[in-house]
Amino acid sequence: MIIRWVCEKCNKKWIYPLEKCVYCKGNTTKQKGSKIKVIGITKVTIPSPMHPIVPYNILLLQDENGNRMPRKTMDDYKIGDDFIEEKAKTENAVAVVKTKYDIYESIKESLWLLDKIEFHKEDKILVKPSVIAAAYPYQAINTNPDFLSALLYILFEYGIKKENIIMAEQALISSDSADAASKSGILEVCKKHGVGFVDISKGPFEEIEFDGYKFNIFKEALRRKVINAPVMKTNFQLGISGAVENLSRLVDEKTQRRMYFDGVDETLPKLVKAVPDVFTIADATSGMQGQGPLSLGEPAFLNLVLASKDAAALDAVFCEIAMLDIPPHISSIKGADIKKIEVVGNDVDALRYPLKRPGKNETPHPDIKVIDGEACPACLNLMYNLTSRLIGLRGEQLNIVIGSALREDMLKGKERLVALGDCAIKKLEELNIKPMAQLAENVDNVEQLVLFKKMLTSKGETTITTIDKVKSKMTKLLSRVIQ
Repeated sequence: MIIRWVCEKCNKKWIYPLEKCVYCKGNTTKQKGSKIKVIGITKVTIPSPMHPIVPYNILLLQDENGNRMPRKTMDDYKIGDDFIEEKAKTENAVAVVKTKYDIYESIKESLWLLDKIEFHKEDKILVKPSVIAAAYPYQAINTNPDFLSALLYILFEYGIKKENIIMAEQALISSDSADAASKSGILEVCKKHGVGFVDISKGPFEEIEFDGYKFNIFKEALRRKVINAPVMKTNFQLGISGAVENLSRLVDEKTQRRMYFDGVDETLPKLVKAVPDVFTIADATSGMQGQGPLSLGEPAFLNLVLASKDAAALDAVFCEIAMLDIPPHISSIKGADIKKIEVVGNDVDALRYPLKRPGKNETPHPDIKVIDGEACPACLNLMYNLTSRLIGLRGEQLNIVIGSALREDMLKGKERLVALGDCAIKKLEELNIKPMAQLAENVDNVEQLVLFKKMLTSKGETTITTIDKVKSKMTKLLSRVIQ
């Protein structure tokens, strides 16, 4: 489809959305071309950083209105050929749509390509975005509010009433969901469209057993159609955060902790199958690369929308596009074999672009490294928050140890170890390794910060003294007064 915004009075055209003509101030209408022909071809045989796979073709396409646009493809065409996008033939196909100016049309096109995906006016919908931390939209940490706004417009077009739609999410454990939804712009979107925002962490939950594993799942997710709307990101712990990972926050805090303790590569695939009615429309309009999934990551500017009934297949296709390894929590799910996945819309090979891969040991602080033993979201969030607040204070290198899946070889040769979280403390005791300090999760945040400051600036063992505790309480009281 080729889209132009055309002035109703003077007939001038733009390739981007414009409400009023800049020349005559007339209203504009959206012009869509569907009968598209190839009128020019350029074959490229030299790779570049943005286009590493060669050879490829750049087609010049023209619609029935005379509008033109380029299109990259790996397929061969002749001038005069019709350019036709085929709809999906299999139920679990993945649609990949390149977008630039109009997210709304890209989401609609992805649904059209999948063909068999339908919504009905009597449906009750739960939209599950990714809103894990208080961050601005440009940081690409959370699902973009413009993406969610466009999605809601489309659901309304299906005749679904706003009172039958809820947007539900919970931030990372120990973070405030309302604060995250507000700063990310999600609450504003909900208010604009008259849709309620629900904090999943407050429940209620229902216990579901699948394949011998028990999950406490948010009740509304079991009674509604779930539209999974993740932002596609790299993740230093899991490889990527995407469609599969986003479903992990449909369960309560206790289940989340247990899933990571029991091995998330095994428990996440079971959860995907335990939630009955899920369709994914993924936001890769910006996306994230590098040290995701939080503020250390960088926006990737992918300009993509992906959609599928199969969350694992969608994640696998994203990994192929981003030239990342497919993580075990995805590859172990039936249907995630990239060779057997039908992809419609844009060519995967034509979109391949190597995203920056995450490192395993980095934190926001240059003098603090992390040794991750599959830590739960609570410890992961605590580690990020503490190390972020110490930026600017330099000192001796520390190694934060988190998670329950720690092994001796991971700790061999590492000095100045700090056990963060109950799981890491217990595991180091089992391994008979004495850390420099231990920080339980229930210790006051200010006390944790005081201890980290002391450890950074000293070489020996460090403990929190009575004076430190008094200072931390005074600091906490002072911060409340200022607020």
